[in-house]
Amino acid sequence: MVYPIFCTLILACVCLPGLVTLTAAERSVTDIFRGNGKDAHLAFATAHAGEPFSGKETVIVVLTERNTGGEQHPEIMASFGKFGSALIVTFTRSGHLIGTEVAHTAHKKTPFSSLGELKVEGFHIEQGKVRGRLSTGGEVESLGQTWEVNLSFRAKLT
Repeated sequence: MVYPIFCTLILACVCLPGLVTLTAAERSVTDIFRGNGKDAHLAFATAHAGEPFSGKETVIVVLTERNTGGEQHPEIMASFGKFGSALIVTFTRSGHLIGTEVAHTAHKKTPFSSLGELKVEGFHIEQGKVRGRLSTGGEVESLGQTWEVNLSFRAKLT
């Protein structure tokens, strides 16, 4: 009688973790965010209105390894590693990139701001959701540290 219960417990311990792993189709962020050669596994994306920039409305997108748990301004805590590695990007509503903060756990000098290194493709806001693709076009260097981005994201705009 103990043997079936023991087998059930072992099976649950081995199989259940695989059931809660997010597939690429379920994740809000897919592909590469690398710092000093080390991959970060960004899986969560949040988006909310930011402060106006030159009279234009902005959107802040926060991409993190761990769930931000409904934090009202996750970009602040994400910058300092509360949610693991993070990429914080600010756009005008038309998709013009106006700010990038890189906070990777493999970097000693973190977070740091970077402009001009990140390219945006397919940025859209529609039906309360924001999505796009970001790329550095390969590995780049900032403050003596390397980083690379080649990812897609989607998030509900709150």
